[in-house]
Amino acid sequence: MNKRWQGILLAIQFFSVLPIRREIPMNTTQLRGAILFLPWLGSLLGSLTLLISYLLVNYTTMSMAGVAAISLVTMIVWTGGIHLDGWMDTSDAFFSYQPTADRLKIMDDPRTGAFGVISVIVLLVLRFIFMMEVLNLSFFYFVIGIIGIPFVARMKILAHFVWTPLAKREGLSFLFSRSMQANHIITSFVCMMIIGIVLTSIWSSLLLPIILLFGCSIAMFFLGRYVIRQSFGGITGDVLGAVVEGGEAVLWIVLWICTLFVIV
Repeated sequence: MNKRWQGILLAIQFFSVLPIRREIPMNTTQLRGAILFLPWLGSLLGSLTLLISYLLVNYTTMSMAGVAAISLVTMIVWTGGIHLDGWMDTSDAFFSYQPTADRLKIMDDPRTGAFGVISVIVLLVLRFIFMMEVLNLSFFYFVIGIIGIPFVARMKILAHFVWTPLAKREGLSFLFSRSMQANHIITSFVCMMIIGIVLTSIWSSLLLPIILLFGCSIAMFFLGRYVIRQSFGGITGDVLGAVVEGGEAVLWIVLWICTLFVIV
């Protein structure tokens, strides 16, 4: 099998519950392919969720709140909660206000503390509220959010692997980071920009949300990079999970703000 396809299948195995019953070698090419495919995997999972949302909106009498709740839960199910687990562990460590070394030990602890539980409740409530608000205002913008936000939120992972140091020289984040180089990320970003330009030339209504989502994502990368280095000394698998989950919540808020300027 082609090594690029192996990388795609590896990403699906690691970061989703989609059944891939195949043993794939974890060499440099496959690991790099898995990371580069992550944003596309986010959009794939979002598309599967969108199908369910569309059926609920058009063929049932379920309220928009119910559709938003099921869409949120479905996305969590597709990922197996892997990123939420990172969010909770990172929250426990961050709000412990301990030195960096102790924070890393807290993240390694399999038990979840009070801060982790509180933070995940706040995160999910915020995401649910703004997903519902966007869905109430415009199904078109909800489509943009459910497909585009998982893509944009995961793009930051690619950048962090290259431009943010590692907190530990072990674990999956270390394995994936060793396979990445700046030229791979830059090439991937250029391809994404070209796709964005093509999409906005076809659907001009995509221009404002794409600019806002990508611009906010860039700002979150630089702010996140600073906070990560100050709080943890670098990235870990848990921190990257938190980057995805926190990023998605913020981007749903940004998309809702965008609808306020467009929907009249």
